[in-house]
Amino acid sequence: MKKIILFFFFPLVLLSQNNNFVIGINGGVYLANRNTSIQYSGFYNNYGINSIFNNSINKPYFDEYFQTQFNSQNYSIMGGEKDRLENNIKYNPSPEIGFHLGWVKRKSKFFVDVNFSNIKVQDFINIEVQNQNFTMSTEPQYVPISITGNEKRNMINFGLLKTFYEESNLSILFPFFVQLLEVKIDENFIIVNNQQYYIPHNFSTMNFDQNQGRYGLGLGSGLVFNYFIDKDLSFDVGYQMQYSKTNFSEQLNPWGFQQSIFARVIINGSKYLSNLNN
Repeated sequence: MKKIILFFFFPLVLLSQNNNFVIGINGGVYLANRNTSIQYSGFYNNYGINSIFNNSINKPYFDEYFQTQFNSQNYSIMGGEKDRLENNIKYNPSPEIGFHLGWVKRKSKFFVDVNFSNIKVQDFINIEVQNQNFTMSTEPQYVPISITGNEKRNMINFGLLKTFYEESNLSILFPFFVQLLEVKIDENFIIVNNQQYYIPHNFSTMNFDQNQGRYGLGLGSGLVFNYFIDKDLSFDVGYQMQYSKTNFSEQLNPWGFQQSIFARVIINGSKYLSNLNN
């Protein structure tokens, strides 16, 4: 992805001699759909939660923990947890940052946006612990064990911004763009007794760096409000929806809608870069 960014960034920098060249900084919130969040549930592969709890190395530590905390070594994953997680697990809204490059021509702008987002899944799994005279109740106790998934997404949008309304310093624009999307699992783990236990996804190496980035494509549009401060500075607030393919593997590569809400500061790139050279 870095090589691709440099490939498109370099020719745009050459356009800095043109007064219509602008640059900006993006910041906002990325709202990923839940189509691929299931892979962090702990039940998606054979190295998930069942494997962790049945591991002969881990089991003595789990036995000691449940014995100390609940006076019992009779524990198991609560029935129905797999279905509950598959139906409910989802990504959290996540920060999205990046930069904007554009070339303005009349009421249109050809642009490239490069954005980065580290998104997270945060849920829990209930462990059923059978009481052994630890409490007055004969009912089992249910102990929530947290599960976390961290994922990186890098997005490049190539598109056109078209002004359809303009009054005084305010303009409303429609963006249309093609998206190149890179996704990568960063980490996936559960926590028991303040100890992390990793769920690997790269089966060939069992590497906790998980897997190499894979690429998908998408299309997007939205709505952008631009406030023109002066000829050197303006400010955008916008909403974008992307219909994109999140390609993690041959078995998990669904299409779906992702959303972004963002703000952007834009400056006259030609003037800014010329000042740096003085």
